[in-house]
Amino acid sequence: MISGYLSSRQDLVDLLNGCLFNRVGTLDLFLGVKVVSLYTERGLIKGFKLGDSDEINTENKRSMLLYHLSELMENPEAFFTFKEGKREKIFELEDSISVEELVLQLQLVHSELKSLMERVITPMAVVKVIKNFEEASFYDGKNVYQILVSSKNSLVEEIRRLKSLFSSGYLDINQFYNPEFLKEEIKLEYLMKGVEADRVNLITLLESFHFSKFSGIIQIMGGDFEFELYYKKGRLSAIYPYNSEIFDFFLTPKKNSVLNVIDIGGDAIDLLMLKHSEEKVVSGLPGSFLELGKILIGMGTEGRTGMITTYSEGSKTYIIYKEGLLLGVVEDSEDGLKLVKSLPVEEIAWMDIVLYQPMENIRDVIHQFLLNAIYSILLKHAGHLNHIILAQLASSDVLKYHEGVIVYRRMPRGEEGVFGFLQFLLDLSYSVLGNERLERELEIALQPYRDILKILKVEEYLMLPEA
Repeated sequence: MISGYLSSRQDLVDLLNGCLFNRVGTLDLFLGVKVVSLYTERGLIKGFKLGDSDEINTENKRSMLLYHLSELMENPEAFFTFKEGKREKIFELEDSISVEELVLQLQLVHSELKSLMERVITPMAVVKVIKNFEEASFYDGKNVYQILVSSKNSLVEEIRRLKSLFSSGYLDINQFYNPEFLKEEIKLEYLMKGVEADRVNLITLLESFHFSKFSGIIQIMGGDFEFELYYKKGRLSAIYPYNSEIFDFFLTPKKNSVLNVIDIGGDAIDLLMLKHSEEKVVSGLPGSFLELGKILIGMGTEGRTGMITTYSEGSKTYIIYKEGLLLGVVEDSEDGLKLVKSLPVEEIAWMDIVLYQPMENIRDVIHQFLLNAIYSILLKHAGHLNHIILAQLASSDVLKYHEGVIVYRRMPRGEEGVFGFLQFLLDLSYSVLGNERLERELEIALQPYRDILKILKVEEYLMLPEA
């Protein structure tokens, strides 16, 4: 395998006419969002593939190839890998293209396409026929992209024809829309930053998040602790680290702690949670062992969803993928989270890779809260039974005893072991206190948290006692 980085149009020409000229194989180009694969034979481009797509629904494959490669002219920087041999499901071109011809056509396509976009704004703009003309049915109801890649004309000819039809009043834009295959964008905006937590009514704040259907991250930081709360459409879905002590913080915020509230749109919230995953494909591997370009191309060609985290001095960068498309790049530094347009091509100290997995854990946090509430009641009224409880915890592969509270040994998977231990504590409590007394003690223990638990909509995890 050959891999590297293209920094100019001439680099592509030199690559195909130089070290790859006598080779037969597939050249993968990572173009910022997607991967375009070129099948080459001795300097000639014979076919191509787009990302992980298995089929191309168009008759004009050459136009589609030129369209998707045209952004090389706008930004000629790209990672590449080359593997000898023909990859499966490569779409063969009717006529081969030399690399010199390809670059010349791309320059012309880029210039004409840029002029067209000034008129239609987006290639996803849907066209409507205003005045009838020959072949009007071909254009009516299609978006600009569909017209360009399905026309029998060459790409440049069709672009020029479209500009003429628009300027002559035969066509106009009917509507704009974003189909599923278009790249989604991450939206990230700080609503609060560096606010002293003890100056905010946290209960009121949480209530407003619920009613406003807020999606985003609430960061709470102090000298020796940090919590991140993940909200999805007004519902608290995860707390990291998964620790029920956060509810005590809501009641009495610690001094010198600060609060950040970050509004995040789209599916990015589920993917940003992956930074807390304990099940990484690659974890803490020095950057010298991995080449970022190969990883980006692999995520694209295999249609992966997940996150690549690169660490460098003073910051880390989250590279977020959904189904093989790059959703965005988020930098995490002393100044907080921010979207960046460039990939981290500087020296990388080490790297993590994690593929998508469900990261919601509010159920686990509530279970821990309930376990400790019952445990505290038992210690208060039957401290002599503590050795029995500790013995049970010592044999658990999910739970453990640490500094006076029950915590998780690791991130739980489902409800393994937790319900069993909860039932054990309940049975022990009933045998010591009886049903009515235990209910009274639970009501007293949970009373301070009632407003928080109701706002956070956790009734399905914890049955609140009647007032």
